[in-house]
Amino acid sequence: MNAQPDSLRLLAVHAHPDDESSKGAAMMASYAASGVEVMVATCTGGERGDILNARMAGVAHANRDLAGLRRLEMANAAKELGIRHRWLGFADSGLPEGDPLPPLPFGSFATLPLERAAEPLVRLVRQFKPQVLVCYDENGGYP
Repeated sequence: MNAQPDSLRLLAVHAHPDDESSKGAAMMASYAASGVEVMVATCTGGERGDILNARMAGVAHANRDLAGLRRLEMANAAKELGIRHRWLGFADSGLPEGDPLPPLPFGSFATLPLERAAEPLVRLVRQFKPQVLVCYDENGGYP
């Protein structure tokens, strides 16, 4: 997957599958359509997410295998946007609620030491060599 030295490359990093569709999809599709190599790196499988689309609430696949459904949705999104995609392979931390907040699930992305959490992304950046990296600041993008 080594990058072509003369091509322009953009890498967007997101926590969950579906973030690419709600955060920057038009920008990525536009760059991809103009010839820029665009890749999305998704940190987790989104397996602890919620079903926010009321039409999906009764879909058996969404209820029994949310992570599998998210993989299919991500593949469809990549195709529609004209981008490449890479899973970084971490377990979703979820967005725990409550006061006090419950502990994060053992081994989930947000519980890992920074060096371990960053390693697959560092490897991908070194391979893909993007000129532009689109990501969140140190506070993330969620409350």
